Amino acid sequence: MVLITDFVARIVSMALRLVFGLAAVVFALSLLFAGLLAVVFMLLRALLTGRKPAPVMVWQRYREASRASTARWTSRAVADPAAKGVRAVPADVVDVTPRDIPPR
Repeated sequence: MVLITDFVARIVSMALRLVFGLAAVVFALSLLFAGLLAVVFMLLRALLTGRKPAPVMVWQRYREASRASTARWTSRAVADPAAKGVRAVPADVVDVTPRDIPPR
């Protein structure tokens, strides 16, 4: 009797593995197909409207901001601040006058 139940358990286990494996493959393929469909839709829309797709624009703005940030933080000595859009640092810095804070 134990031999028959072990055999049935193995068959059911293999069947469930097969079903869940196929479900995972179908899910992965559907995600791949949905992504491909979205890319095709964006490309067709870009061709019809003449605009760049939104992800391309976001990536370009990110690269521009990254380059501007790198340039701002790496170049300490700016020859002409107005030419690069950087505010001039005021020469006369006034420090805060210290005062005592009474205890509560």
